Amino acid sequence: LANGTVLALQSDPGTLFSAVLEPVATPSVLAQVAFGGGWYTALYFTNDTANTRSFNVNFIADSGAALNLPGGIGNTATVTLAPQSSAIVEAPNTGALNQGFATVSLPPGVNAYGVIRQSVDGIADQEAVVPLSSASSTKVTLSWDETKYTTAVALVNPGSVAALLSVTVTDANGKPLGSSSLPLSPKTKRAATLRSLLTDPSALDGQRGYATFTVNAGNIAVLGLRFNGSAFTSIPTTGN
Repeated sequence: LANGTVLALQSDPGTLFSAVLEPVATPSVLAQVAFGGGWYTALYFTNDTANTRSFNVNFIADSGAALNLPGGIGNTATVTLAPQSSAIVEAPNTGALNQGFATVSLPPGVNAYGVIRQSVDGIADQEAVVPLSSASSTKVTLSWDETKYTTAVALVNPGSVAALLSVTVTDANGKPLGSSSLPLSPKTKRAATLRSLLTDPSALDGQRGYATFTVNAGNIAVLGLRFNGSAFTSIPTTGN
């Protein structure tokens, strides 16, 4: 059925109703895209079906404007995947730093993830695999650890309506450490350290805990990143 199978429904003798169930795409967000100024981002796609899949990947700057990738890609990349094939879309480390996010509606059977890499003179390149987030969540949670690490978040409003984002942070025992709210215009992103979102950033010192991000309208996509000196990795989030 998920691949467009004809569904036949018999109601009365001699009467046959049929309907075609079209494949349903999954709206998704890569909440951090950075290239230039020492940064590189790639998106990997795999088609695990027996059918050709084609879709667009749209790149948007933090401000909501179009984000044009170098190399003639522009702000939209069209990906066509033959059965059982894979593809990559790259934003190379060229020129000055540019930042934003990517949106894509993944067809059934297509899997995707991102890679972010930082290059700094004198040390080995550092990179992290980053998951795509759902574009339909209204509440996202993540666990954080500030005992000796730094937690950062990329907050994306992927929709067409303005949203007021509420942030609540608790410690490992569920004790409230702080909260805040901030507006997010349609199709914009804000990147910040978790502690900078609180009135008292020092409340996170030496702590571990849990953070919740909720919008009053529209949707929210969140990417968590944990930094340990020059090394960094992604933090899994849960959206609903």
